[in-house]
Order: sequence, then C-alpha cells, then structure tokens
Amino acid sequence: MTMLPVDPDELVALGAFAGAQVLVVCFSVIIANVYRERALLLHGAATMMGVLAVQTVVGGHSLLAEAILLMVLAVDGLQLRELVKHAGALRQPRRWLMAISLGLLPALALAGYVAGWHLLLPGLAAWSAVVMVIMLRAWPQGRPWAGWLVPGQLALVAGVGWQGWHAIDKASDPVLPLAALLSVWSATVFLATAWRNRIFGETRLRMDARNTIDPLTGLSTPLIFYDRVGAVRNLIKRYGHPSVLLLAHIENLDRLSAEFGPEVAESALLVAANRIRQTLRDGDVAARLSHSRIAVLAEGMTLAEGSANLASRILVAGLKEPLPAALTEFLHFRIVLTAIPVNDMPAKTLLQRLSMKLDQQLLTPSDRRILTLTAEDLLA
Repeated sequence: MTMLPVDPDELVALGAFAGAQVLVVCFSVIIANVYRERALLLHGAATMMGVLAVQTVVGGHSLLAEAILLMVLAVDGLQLRELVKHAGALRQPRRWLMAISLGLLPALALAGYVAGWHLLLPGLAAWSAVVMVIMLRAWPQGRPWAGWLVPGQLALVAGVGWQGWHAIDKASDPVLPLAALLSVWSATVFLATAWRNRIFGETRLRMDARNTIDPLTGLSTPLIFYDRVGAVRNLIKRYGHPSVLLLAHIENLDRLSAEFGPEVAESALLVAANRIRQTLRDGDVAARLSHSRIAVLAEGMTLAEGSANLASRILVAGLKEPLPAALTEFLHFRIVLTAIPVNDMPAKTLLQRLSMKLDQQLLTPSDRRILTLTAEDLLA
C-alpha cells in the first residue's frame, strides 16, 4: 500500500497527539513502578499500540491498523478488569471480558490481517457490549474516578468505530479524528487510573496503619510487638547480645476515672504512651497490651541496665509533670521486666507471665515499683 497524503498542518496535529500519548506512556510507566500499579502498565502498553495504529494508518496499512486497534481493545479490556476487580457481582462479566480480550480479539486481529477481512467493527461490538455491562455495574462503586473513565472508554469506542467504518474506503482513511480520539482516551483513562490508584493506595495505608499502629496511643499493636520479640530472640541465639522486655502498669487510671471521669483517664493513657515513647531509644518498640498496660522491648540492653536506666526513666517521666487534664495528679507506674529468654517461649506467653507477676505485686502494694525477674522467676 502507498502512504496516505497528509496535509502539513494535519501532520503537526498528528505529531502533537502522538507526543501527548508518549507523555502519558512515560507517566504511566513511572507511576506504575513507584506504586506497583499494574493497570497503569497495561494502559501504557495500550497507548503505545494506539500510537502505532495511527502510524500504520498514515502509512496506508489499513488492515494492519485494524489488527493493532483490536489489540488496543484487548489490552484496554485487561486494564478495565484490573480497575473494577474491587466491585462485587462482576465475576461473570469479568470472565466474558477476559474471554474477549485474550481470545476473541486476538483471533479476529490475526484472521483479519491474514485473510484481508475487515473485522474491526464486529470485535468492537462484542467488546463494547461487555464493557457497557461492567461499567453500569461498577459505576456506583467507582466514583469519583470513574467520572474520567467513562468518557475515556467512549472516546476509544468512537475512535475505533470511526476507523472501522471508514476502513473499507481506503482512499479516504481519516487519520486525524482517530489520533484525536485516541489522545482523549489515553489522557482521561490515565487520570481515572491514577486517581483510583491514589484512593486505593490511601486506603491500603490506612489498613496497614490500623494493623500495625494502635489507633488510640500511636504505639505498635501487640501483633507487631510479638513479631519483634521473636526476631530479637533469633538475634540473641545467633549473636548473644541481650535484650529486655518490660511491662509498665498505669496504677492510678481507675482512680482518675472514678474521681475525674473517663475522659480524664483516657487522656492520662495518651500522656502515659507519649512519655514512655519519649524515654525509648531508636530501635526500641512499645505496644499497648490493655487499657492500663504498655509493653516495651529494648534491644541490646542487659537486665541491670534496663532496671537502672529504662525503668527508672519511665517512673521519672510519670512524675515529671502533672496531667494536663488534672493538674493535681501525676502518673504512677509499676514496672516488671526481664531479660528475653533464649528458649522458645512464645512472646505472648512471656508477656502473660509478666502480667501475672505484676498482678501479684498489685495485690500486695509496696513502695517497690520496679520488679526485676530472672528466667527462673518466670518459670516459677
């Protein structure tokens, strides 16, 4: 086939549209690699195919352009499946979309190019029917980002349909409308995908934070704390450096709640968590185990150092300043600590035994506020 005659002004417009799509490809690849978003990689691949399809139309290869546009629809269908995988009641439509994208459209592209048939419109019709069903069902769960996705898909359908309708008349292949509609599709679908990625990324961060950070105090959750204790035990077995496990009990929370109200007691818990956090070194970790008890893991510290330094600093931090919500009251801690044993006692069991020893100390009040336990004391 011969190359189509292109007006110089039209050639400039084609270059602008191609440049815009290449820019979308660059942004898609960068963001996809940074945020691990597969949908943007698929969109980048489909956009590059769209640029190639326009070039083949300009070169006069109408059948090849149809085959490439069918593959654009196929890759765009795979991307759409990624975008709506969160929506419920879409299992069967997604299966149909996969069958069309991975089966029907590639088969039509190959058959049309080899046999010389114009199969772009039949493939577009089958693809559009499934996409319409998916978009109608996913729309309520896809706002606000789907507001950009819908015009993008409509632009793709219009561009591919325009090319398929005029492909039979080879002397009048309209390349500029195809390039313009593909540019609109590329930009709007990129915006929709990036917006969705931001929304779902923030949701994942909140879920990860909820699983790793206590929402009330900002300390670690018990699950993360148990994992850290297990990792420290492995380091103890391998390198022999000691670590200390400490359990701090806020002794006067119940009295504060009864005298000043539960709001004051809750604010006292937040103050206690902040003051304990301020006493920790880099690498130490603290977790709230219950309403009045906070566990601390101090790596690379002997039991004597933990008692003389860490536990003492926590006691002083409680008495350093009065509570903001009750200016006549201070925080009173009782602390029990032990060196992490080398045996395979689970971290949860270890903390339960520390808690039992602390309960025993609370039953017989004394002026001794720091209780140091050896491995033998824990097993007793």
